[in-house]
Amino acid sequence: MKKLLILVCTLAVSAAAFAAPAKNTRTTAHMSGTITKYDAATRTLTLRHDNNKETTFQINDRSAVMKGKSKADASSLATSAGQPAKVEYVMDGSNRIAEKVDVAAAHVVAKKK
Repeated sequence: MKKLLILVCTLAVSAAAFAAPAKNTRTTAHMSGTITKYDAATRTLTLRHDNNKETTFQINDRSAVMKGKSKADASSLATSAGQPAKVEYVMDGSNRIAEKVDVAAAHVVAKKK
């Protein structure tokens, strides 16, 4: 009788765990602008957009950084001030966590002699 009760309880708990999978409430948002600065100590990227508004994003180990078509290290953002960028991010409370930072490739302009 005890074994039957344990079996029934185990099955009930298992069924409840699989019946309602957790919903993913994180939605990805996008923002485009110009990189103002990157602070390597706090791992924050500041982007200027929409009539000089500035927005800050947290960079973490899962954040993908692209420069043109090449992957780059987050530390390379420190030398990207003034370059256009697109940021895909998610909200974590009041923090914007960057999932992907796409920095436009620097265009080299040849000087005419």
